[in-house]
Amino acid sequence: MSERRNLTITQVEEIKKVGDKQIPKLSFRAREGDNELAAIYFTFKSSLFELIKEGQTISADVEISTRKWEDQTYTDRRIVQIYLDGQPVAGKKDFYRGKSPEELDQTAKSMALSYAKDLAVAKLISLEEITKWADTFYTWVKKNGNEPTGAVKKAQAKISSPAVKASETDTDVSKQAIAEAWEKISKESPMPNGKKVQNIAELKSLLMKHKIATHEAKVILSIKEFDELTDLDKAWEDIKKAKGLEP
Repeated sequence: MSERRNLTITQVEEIKKVGDKQIPKLSFRAREGDNELAAIYFTFKSSLFELIKEGQTISADVEISTRKWEDQTYTDRRIVQIYLDGQPVAGKKDFYRGKSPEELDQTAKSMALSYAKDLAVAKLISLEEITKWADTFYTWVKKNGNEPTGAVKKAQAKISSPAVKASETDTDVSKQAIAEAWEKISKESPMPNGKKVQNIAELKSLLMKHKIATHEAKVILSIKEFDELTDLDKAWEDIKKAKGLEP
């Protein structure tokens, strides 16, 4: 049985996810009427969260119950409804509907950074390039959804699995998977600096993907080391032409 009460909110805690289903719970402290002592209240109704702000006075239905734990009695005050201009805000079937747009955006950013770190772990990019490649991945993820490509999943599983110490063969497969994902994303997203081949690491990944030995590539380009190259795009075009690869 709930009771209507006027509450002045004095402190709001961060939203926490509780239980096996990780349902969001918002707890806060509030004073009732002229009472100077603030009590703890909480609600699971996500549609009410935005109305619970420090300093606000709300008209709410409160369900009060008691429970015992370790010989102590505790009082639970659960908010089941809030009224605006006399009208209830939460519907009867109010329930948790999933992540907010802000949470989804943060997930996309974290995912993009994780992909970029995987490239660095596979030595396909330098540590200094992680941030700009995270931005590129973020653009792709927002465009294509929050599920990573199969190639990236495969690469992540092989690189990050704590249960298996990767052999040289495993590492090659991981690099190959990332290279494939990288090439796909590179075609669909703008490159950080407008070039087709970003750096020597990417050139090597392209060689690996097309099963071209680095020594063979150096012979084609008439160089001893890749550091001698000044135009990576042209170098890759020359290699493709020499190997008869499609442009």
